[in-house]
Amino acid sequence: MGIPGEFPYDAGLHPAGYTTRLWTMRQLAGLQSAESTNERFKYLLGMGETGLSLAFDLPTQLGLDPDDPAADGEVGRTGVSVATVDDLGAVFAGIPLDQVSVSFTINATAPMLLAMWIVVAEESGVDPAALRGTLQNEMLKEFLARKAFVYDLDTSVRYGLDVVEYCMRSLPGVNPISISGGHAREAGADAALEVACALASVDAYLGGMVDRGYPADRVASRFSFIFGTDMEVLKEAAKLRVARRRYAERMRDRWGVSEPRAMKLRAQVNTFGSALAYQEPLNNIVRATVQAIAAVLGGTQSLHVCSFDEAVQTPGPLGARIALRTQQILAHETDLARYADPLGGSHVVEGLVDAVGKEVDDWLQRIEDRGGIVACIRSGWLEGQIEELAYQDPGPTVGVLDTAPSESERQLLQSELHTTTGGRRDVERPDCAAELGRLRTDALAGRNVLPALVEAVRARATIGQLCAAMRPADDGPATSTS
Repeated sequence: MGIPGEFPYDAGLHPAGYTTRLWTMRQLAGLQSAESTNERFKYLLGMGETGLSLAFDLPTQLGLDPDDPAADGEVGRTGVSVATVDDLGAVFAGIPLDQVSVSFTINATAPMLLAMWIVVAEESGVDPAALRGTLQNEMLKEFLARKAFVYDLDTSVRYGLDVVEYCMRSLPGVNPISISGGHAREAGADAALEVACALASVDAYLGGMVDRGYPADRVASRFSFIFGTDMEVLKEAAKLRVARRRYAERMRDRWGVSEPRAMKLRAQVNTFGSALAYQEPLNNIVRATVQAIAAVLGGTQSLHVCSFDEAVQTPGPLGARIALRTQQILAHETDLARYADPLGGSHVVEGLVDAVGKEVDDWLQRIEDRGGIVACIRSGWLEGQIEELAYQDPGPTVGVLDTAPSESERQLLQSELHTTTGGRRDVERPDCAAELGRLRTDALAGRNVLPALVEAVRARATIGQLCAAMRPADDGPATSTS
């Protein structure tokens, strides 16, 4: 077993663990409208949440304006609808952006949302350099698991690296990418492949930034990660130890990194939505609590706990409150945060670390033998491996109960239901042809698109217009009719 705060950081990133600083408590929120999302954020902050986490609807994720015919029926269904900087401004109305950390669950349109965040800060009197938070901005996992992409793989990764580069130059408090293994796990991967997908993705992103002339130490120190936890408490905690150990070793041995911060894997952990059942939804409180305990024992830096109603809907106020209270109870009413490394010295945990670690090494070697993760995504091999594991997986041992919810449980769930119309909403489009033209020119010339994006956002360009302007020359028309 390692020592907390010392290389290879498997026992934790900080010598004192949670005894001096708890994990950041985030609850993903993003309701139909900017106003309702703002209300939910203030509700959560009022209950003691220590970091905001923003979810967007599918049209926003795919760069579609809400009045685009392709967005019909999806506006506001899976998160907040953001078409212009004014929408994002309404999301954060009355919330001091220089005093709260914000996590953006956004990928294909991360450059556009980053530009909007910058302009919202400026127009509210906040220096963008004071912004704190994380952009997911992780396109490899989109092609591998989620499939919410706008451009081809090379263009998507290029724009993601533009975000990393811009943040390194101008936004010191923003983690510009959150490298994910958790999404592959939700799609069917096992714990070892979850870790391997994240570590293999590091090579692709870090290599891309080194090719742009940035030192590996500087880049890696800005990386963060996303993993999940399932119902096997000790194995999931051991998995996070493996991830930290392997990451530190690979940074040192493969990339020649010497800066300690660049060797420390900082993780956001989400309890797994795939472990929730829609029958008897209140039982999901127990499932989420078990998974949250695994994350805390594993040493996460940030935690999202699924709401009990999340298998059915966007979390309602009651579900969100119980999920946050779960974290607070674990932090303040148990002894989980009183010890720097509560699992240190456990023969069971060390055995799990060795077993999972060997499986991770095997997956990493198989991925490398096939040319790295980008090549494995292009060929379809890695997706095929995940699909095979999903097919073989018998599912959680608790099973899915056939018993329908009682009438009282059904009424409770229904009372918390956040309903949406799923319709369209009209968007005003001011004249910003000059700004969009510059964005188009920079995109085609291979320049970093963020400076031009910020100018176009200031001119109130819509997300559909921005995405159209950034479309590759051989990928359809450059103007949006939406």
